[in-house]
Amino acid sequence: MSTAGDVAARILTERAHGRVERNGSIAPLTSYRLGGPADVMLDAAGLEDLEALAAAIKEAGVPVLVVGRGSNMLVSDRGFNGVALRLGAGFRWSNASGRTIEAGGAMPLPALATLAMHHELAGFEFAVAIPASLGGAVRMNAGAHGHELAEVLSSVDIFVLPDGTRRRLSAEEAGFSYRRSDLPTGSIVTAASLTLRMGTTEEIVAGMNEAKEWRRRTQPLNLPNGGSVFKNPPGDHAARLIEQVCGKQMRVGGARISEVHANFIVAEDDARADDVYTLLRRIQRMVREDTGVELEPELKLIGEFEEVPDGSHRG
Repeated sequence: MSTAGDVAARILTERAHGRVERNGSIAPLTSYRLGGPADVMLDAAGLEDLEALAAAIKEAGVPVLVVGRGSNMLVSDRGFNGVALRLGAGFRWSNASGRTIEAGGAMPLPALATLAMHHELAGFEFAVAIPASLGGAVRMNAGAHGHELAEVLSSVDIFVLPDGTRRRLSAEEAGFSYRRSDLPTGSIVTAASLTLRMGTTEEIVAGMNEAKEWRRRTQPLNLPNGGSVFKNPPGDHAARLIEQVCGKQMRVGGARISEVHANFIVAEDDARADDVYTLLRRIQRMVREDTGVELEPELKLIGEFEEVPDGSHRG
């Protein structure tokens, strides 16, 4: 662990109420199940732990990685030199009143979709197919099945590092666009409010079942993956370009293009994060050279990676 990591670990151990772990593995927390350790891991029990984290950052100068449910990210085999943060039980709450659902940043989207269904609130059925926490989904304006979070979001509560300020932003202030938001740098989404419309249980259940069936039919659920690897370019689909240029047979080590959906890279048992990274970059280059389209990663790349040389073999 770096000296800065030692300082951060000491401060968090002294001040935080949640679990603090040194050199903890990030891999089990991500949907890829890949990656090395973090200098420090913090399960924040509540806002007081985020204040302790702000103090640690100010003194130690370490970066922070918000893990959430670990989808849409690839962590380097070399790990993360900083604090890996997960929002704990104090951020897993929800309530429904009228047409509004309020929830903590650690709430899983499928659980919120189910809550909406029980209160006959429609417009959030698509979220049942997104394996993400509310906080992570807000930050990237997650979407599925032709819908996105910005359609129903009314406000966002954030805790901003390193100064430790708390703010409530309207959906307009959050600046949503395709698969992104303009939240201030260092923002942690602690809660959010959704405004939905009244519907019938039958209508909502049908929409949820359709979203789940769509995910089952179009995504590789039997192997670890990080979701869509690339954002769709304007007027086209990344999967179509990848299949046209690369096919569905490309692989590097234990990473390969999914046979179910070309915009997914799946990880087999012997995969490393560098395998996934190398395949991502090769796809990117091939599509650029063949079509002139620059595919932008939707997958967040965390840490330092090395491309695997062509024809290399691992022992």
